[in-house]
Amino acid sequence: MKKYFLLALLLLLTACSHDSEETQSREQLPRVQAIAVAAVKAPAPHSLEVSGTVEAVTRADISAQISGNILAIPVKLGQRVEKGEILVELDQSTPKSRLREAEVSLAQAQRNLSRESRLLARNAATPEKVKNLKDTVAIARARVSQANTSLSFTRIRAPFSGIISAKPANAGDLATPGQSLVRLENLTRLEVVADIPETLLDGIHVGEVLPVEIPSADITLQGTVSEISPAVNPASRTAPATLSLDPQSTARIRLSSGMFTRIRLPLKTLASRGGDLQSIFVPAAALQRYGQLERIFVLTDGHAEMRIVRIGTTINRNGEMLLEILSGLDVGEKVLLSPTRLQNGQPIELMTATPAEVSSQTRGIRDAQ
Repeated sequence: MKKYFLLALLLLLTACSHDSEETQSREQLPRVQAIAVAAVKAPAPHSLEVSGTVEAVTRADISAQISGNILAIPVKLGQRVEKGEILVELDQSTPKSRLREAEVSLAQAQRNLSRESRLLARNAATPEKVKNLKDTVAIARARVSQANTSLSFTRIRAPFSGIISAKPANAGDLATPGQSLVRLENLTRLEVVADIPETLLDGIHVGEVLPVEIPSADITLQGTVSEISPAVNPASRTAPATLSLDPQSTARIRLSSGMFTRIRLPLKTLASRGGDLQSIFVPAAALQRYGQLERIFVLTDGHAEMRIVRIGTTINRNGEMLLEILSGLDVGEKVLLSPTRLQNGQPIELMTATPAEVSSQTRGIRDAQ
């Protein structure tokens, strides 16, 4: 009996010591100021807008295939050019010199071959030497062909008909292979490229038709999803998608590449839940990412308690970005907003703020992160 009593006493002392150490470690964390905002329940949107950019389906950054000084760029911004029209002219002096050198070498090789062939006919030369000279002539012809090709590269022509949308180079510059000299776009076929949040990727599919709003043109078109990237950018948690626009719809309005668009994505995952589609929302700045984990901090007994959460969509309500919490948080719990990264168990000194100040503080935290 005495043995069991000593064991129970030892376990009790160990537990008390552990609680004391945990309390001490929590209190050793510095006290930080934070704003406590209650998690609210609000109607979940049936759709979400993401921004996109208009781009030409057929576009190219025209560059040189050889190095050389630019003599002229006989095109202007906004000018329409036809396929095969000259866009850039490079200095031809070096390619012409190489062509002349190759032609002289070819002529000399042909004379040598002709002489040895006549000697072979009189048994005064060997067949092997004649064969070697034939190979020399073939190599010389290849060099002439290569020099002619290099000379043709000094006049860069349009690979397709289109509009000149950029001229990053000027006459007198040194053109090098891969350097963009002129940007050519065919605006008869346009598409929209947008970054889709990873939480919505399962809700859209290739072939789906989505509304595309172009504010600058004050028009809404229908875009067909043609491509969706299978890879998600780990920095932005988005994946690029491409929507094709109907050429007949874009022909009657003036659109340019680079225009801003809004794409309305249906939130099918929310609609499938049924009911009144109510969700829990907190300020978007309350979210902190740690590796692959998404977490927020809740005020509990004057300390920050870490919660691992699963997030949904983001909505804009009166200029404030709110984040949907799918799991890990209950309505009414107070999430913490702090300009510094919080730690689990950290003492909190609450700040009093008006709704406007809370919104301003939220934006400051988001910029700091």
